[in-house]
Amino acid sequence: MNIDKARQARDLLSELDDLKEIKRHTEQENIHWWSFLTPEIINENKDGLKMHGVLREEFTKAVDRSIKQLEKQIEEL
Repeated sequence: MNIDKARQARDLLSELDDLKEIKRHTEQENIHWWSFLTPEIINENKDGLKMHGVLREEFTKAVDRSIKQLEKQIEEL
């Protein structure tokens, strides 16, 4: 593996770790409500916008797809 591919793999592995951390938290927080929070989106309770069930489901599916995609990219390197 050359240096450029090694750097690519390192970056992809770091991104994969971040996604796996998100997945771990989404599995642990399944019974709690989630919110979308940015500096610009803070309601009066400072809770952000509530993420409803359909969006939560799609988000977790997107995280799973992203993990599989990154794993495939890493294998290809």
